[in-house]
Amino acid sequence: MIPDPETGLAAPNDVPADRRDEPLAHNRDFKVLLTGQGISAIGDAVSFTAMPLLVLALTGSGLAMGIVGVLQSIPDLLFGMVAGVLADRHDRRRMMLLADLGRAGLTALIPLSYLFGVSTIAVVFLVAAPMSVLRSLFLAAYTASLPNLVGRPQLGRANSIFEAIYSFGYIIGPGIAGLLVATIGAAETIAIDAASYALSAVALFLIRRPLTLVRDHPPLDLIREIREGAAYVFHHRPLRDAVAFWGAVSVISAGLVPALAYFVIEEQALDATALGLILGAYGLGTFVGAIFTTRLRLRRAGRLMLGGNLVRGLALTAVVAIGTLPAMMTAGLVAGFVDSVVLITYITLRAAASPDELIGRIGGTARTISLGLQPIGFVVAGLLIDAAGGGVTLASLGIALAATSGLFALSRPLRAADAQTR
Repeated sequence: MIPDPETGLAAPNDVPADRRDEPLAHNRDFKVLLTGQGISAIGDAVSFTAMPLLVLALTGSGLAMGIVGVLQSIPDLLFGMVAGVLADRHDRRRMMLLADLGRAGLTALIPLSYLFGVSTIAVVFLVAAPMSVLRSLFLAAYTASLPNLVGRPQLGRANSIFEAIYSFGYIIGPGIAGLLVATIGAAETIAIDAASYALSAVALFLIRRPLTLVRDHPPLDLIREIREGAAYVFHHRPLRDAVAFWGAVSVISAGLVPALAYFVIEEQALDATALGLILGAYGLGTFVGAIFTTRLRLRRAGRLMLGGNLVRGLALTAVVAIGTLPAMMTAGLVAGFVDSVVLITYITLRAAASPDELIGRIGGTARTISLGLQPIGFVVAGLLIDAAGGGVTLASLGIALAATSGLFALSRPLRAADAQTR
C-alpha cells in the first residue's frame, strides 16, 4: 500500500501479521542484530576519534582530513541509489554480512600497514572509498530490513533502541580511543574497529528470519528502478522536505570532527584524551536522547527536527565562545542529545513514509543526498580550518546549522510532518 502523501504513513499490510505486534523483548533476531550493532558501534566510535588524529599526526593538515572525508563520501553519491536497488531485490541479511566482512578486512589494512612499515596515509587514502561503498550496501540493507524485522508499529521504538545502543558505543569508544592513541598510537587503535566488524558479521550470520519479503522481480532495469525511488521522494512533500533538510544538515556537519580535533589539539593545546572526553560527552548525550525518544510518539516530527537542529547549532557556537574543557563537554552533551532526537525522528519519518517495495530505493535516494554531497562540506571545512582555524570553522558551522532550521521552518509540509507509525 502506498503511504498517504499528506500524513506520510505507510500501512503495515506488507509485514506478516504475526510480527506486527511482537514485543521487541521477545524478538530473538532483533536482539541478535542489536548485539552485533552494539559491538560495531564501539569500533566505529574508536575509529571516529582515532582516524582524524591519525591523519593529523601523519600530515598536520586540516585539508588532508577533509580529503579523507571526501574519499569516504563520494561513493555514496555515485553508488547510494544503486545500493538501494540491490536492497529491494536481494537478500538483505547477506548484503549486510558481506559488507561487514569486507569492512573488517579493509580496516585491518591500516594498522597492518603501520606494523610492516608501509605508507599508512597512502593506505588510508586507498581504503577510504571502498569502505564507503561497503557502508552504502550495509546501510541500504539495514534500513530496509527493520520494518520486516520488528513490524512497522514497533519501528519508532526500535530505531530509538538501536540509536541508544549505538550512542552507548560513542560514550565509551572515544575515551578508549583517546587512551589508546596516547599509549599505543592511532594506527594500532583502529584495529579495534576491524575486529568489531568481524563480530558484527557473526551476529548477522545468526539471524534466522528473512529480512526481505519474497516477491517476483522483473528483469533488472537499473535506471528505471532508481527513477522510481527518486520520483517517490520528489512527489511526497513531507518526505521530500525532510530529506532536503537532513541533506543540508549532513553537508554542514561533515567537517565537525576535523574542526573540533584541530581546535582542541592545535589551538587549545589539549591532548587526545581531552578530545575523547568531549566526544564521549557527545555520545552520552546521544544515548540519553535516544532513551528520551523512545517515549515520544513523534506526531510533531518536523518541529522536533527543526528545533533540535537549532539547539545543536547554538551548542557548537558555545564551544568556541567559552573554550574550556568542561564547557566543551557540556556543549557536546547538549548537541548529542538533540542530534539523537533529530536523527531518530528523521529515520522513523522516512521509514514510515516508505512502502516495503521501495524502502531500499527511498533510503538510497536519501543517502545519496545526505552522504553523497558531504564532500562539499569536507572540502569547505578543510579549507576553512587551514585558512582561519578550527574555532572559526566550528562557529561558522554552528551558525549555518541554526540558519538551516530557520530556512526549512518556512516549509509547512515539514512543520506538519508526522512520523507516527501504525
